[in-house]
Amino acid sequence: MDKRSFFTLLGFLLFLFGFLSMIFLLFAGGLRFSFLSFIDAMGPVVGFVIRLIMIFGGIIMLYWSRVEQTV
Repeated sequence: MDKRSFFTLLGFLLFLFGFLSMIFLLFAGGLRFSFLSFIDAMGPVVGFVIRLIMIFGGIIMLYWSRVEQTV
């Protein structure tokens, strides 16, 4: 797996888990992924901000990994 594919996969997973955990938190009555439960230990506002960072960070990683790097 080359570097470009790795960052594409990592960005997609960050976006997917951030988006799903946000949806679960807001619409499914506080449902949570067990492996992301440490995020909520710091408080609800910090957990929300970390989820937003995961979503937007994943989108940015996907974009940067798919764009041609020519000058």
